[in-house]
Amino acid sequence: MAPRAEEGGGPRGHRRVRGRVRWKLRGPRPRARGRLAGAVATPKAEDAVKRGDVFWAELSPRSGSEQRGRRPVIVVSHDGFNETAGWRSVIVVPVSTSDAEARRGPSAVALPEAAGGLRKPGVALCHQVTTLDRGTLAEQTGALAPDLMARVDDGLRAALDLE
Repeated sequence: MAPRAEEGGGPRGHRRVRGRVRWKLRGPRPRARGRLAGAVATPKAEDAVKRGDVFWAELSPRSGSEQRGRRPVIVVSHDGFNETAGWRSVIVVPVSTSDAEARRGPSAVALPEAAGGLRKPGVALCHQVTTLDRGTLAEQTGALAPDLMARVDDGLRAALDLE
């Protein structure tokens, strides 16, 4: 059935349409990235986020017992996703300096001072894994050593019950 228009339907004389209507989204359209319109954009080397990198991020707003505020986070998403053009999300684990968080069990991984550029000892809260837009990541403080990243992986396995 084709849409039919009726005259003078609204208070301002707008036309009403009956039947199936296709809506067009209004608003800003995404701009072409890269040198040529339609070309696939490749991430710049300085924009590349790697698994194990430690960044400062703003985790607000949050609710309940979720970690909030400006704090370090550890990138745990796969480098294949991190290097994909147009993939704006990163999966991170927040870091806390609370002693109470350190007693949370196998999903809380202790991080020594200076690990990944941290100024004081912290705890990677692997049970609070979350996804952030890459734009919320502020300055990079460093990267975790492979042995510490392996412990974070163990914490993620414990939190998510993975084999």
